[in-house]
Amino acid sequence: MRYIPLALAAPAVLFVATGAMAGTMTKSGEVKSIDKTKHELVLSSGDTFELNKSVKADQIKAGTKVSISYEAKNGKNFASQVTTVR
Repeated sequence: MRYIPLALAAPAVLFVATGAMAGTMTKSGEVKSIDKTKHELVLSSGDTFELNKSVKADQIKAGTKVSISYEAKNGKNFASQVTTVR
């Protein structure tokens, strides 16, 4: 039977676990501000999202409760969908 050295096995496990965490996430909250020029939305919690070009920023207003589908990449949140919540 062959044994894999621990030094090689640990990074492989870490790589697999990191891949499992990637993907679309959701966050809900109240819109604090929206910058239509930058295509950027800020929630009252302080979370900032760059909006995908398909998101209609002109239909979102401060004070609106929303649910955001997004992906985190390179330390930024990229919103693919913004839905109003009642």
